[in-house]
Amino acid sequence: MAIPIWKDKIVDLGSASVLFRITTGGTTIYEGKATARPGESTAKVRINDICADYLVNTLPTMQDLAYTALTLPTFTIQKKPSSSWSTVTSVQFSPDWSYNYGTTPSDLSAPINGRVDNRMLILFSGKGMSSLSASYHRTSGTSTSRSVSVPSSATGTGAFNAGAVSGVDRITIKSRVYYPIGSCYRYALYYVNAFGGWDQFLIEGNDMEVDEVVRHLREVEYDNNTITNAGKDNYVNEVNKSWIFHSGLLTDDEASRMHHLLDSNCVYLCHIPSRYMYPVIMETNTCQYKTFKNQGRRMVEYTIQVGLAQNRLRR
Repeated sequence: MAIPIWKDKIVDLGSASVLFRITTGGTTIYEGKATARPGESTAKVRINDICADYLVNTLPTMQDLAYTALTLPTFTIQKKPSSSWSTVTSVQFSPDWSYNYGTTPSDLSAPINGRVDNRMLILFSGKGMSSLSASYHRTSGTSTSRSVSVPSSATGTGAFNAGAVSGVDRITIKSRVYYPIGSCYRYALYYVNAFGGWDQFLIEGNDMEVDEVVRHLREVEYDNNTITNAGKDNYVNEVNKSWIFHSGLLTDDEASRMHHLLDSNCVYLCHIPSRYMYPVIMETNTCQYKTFKNQGRRMVEYTIQVGLAQNRLRR
């Protein structure tokens, strides 16, 4: 079973001083020498920081009924007390940064409020799944089930078109419920949550696109007898694009999950009408745990700013 990457994994090498290495996929990713701490008889190493860089959680396939498996590498810790290497142990980590001391849920998605535009794809992540289906519940009382093909006991993410079935007021995927609320919204954020799963958050409030321009100038020779001659040349501009969003009103329960988005280091901005996906950096650097009470008995709302994770120039 994979260990959450936030939980310290300390490996006892069994000797006071010994060479050790960590391999994955047949490649050595770290090699060094460990020595026992004063007062201890054997050397111990904490391997989390070394292994964390090899946990890759890429954007899932953004197609209806597609499934993207999450590959969890196996790390082998070996020591060399003499002339040859011997295996001490092997470990699998999951990209779970939740710091949840309870049981990690099998449903790795933790949507903030489950509200989606009918044109959006719903991403749902889970571990140890043998099947994955979504139940589309119509207002008439009937329902339709749609499934993705899942490898046995897999960990990964499935995608479901929110508007695949007409007349739907809610969509249930395992323990999570999603609510299609129309087709008039512009933006949504797709992100890796603290459990290492994928979620989406529909922007229901106002939005604003902003270009911050850094101008690079140089002095040039000119004749001021002609009014159109310039003495300064703006030879290139760096354009830093960002967006400012307002979340819309949230309940206390919904706001309690905003940290999954605001603390995320893997975020994509979806322009819903075109389905273009832009890699962005979360520029909101504070996550306040807001409640109706601590907001002066008002409904909770967040301002979110993201910046395009690409360089743009104007010459």
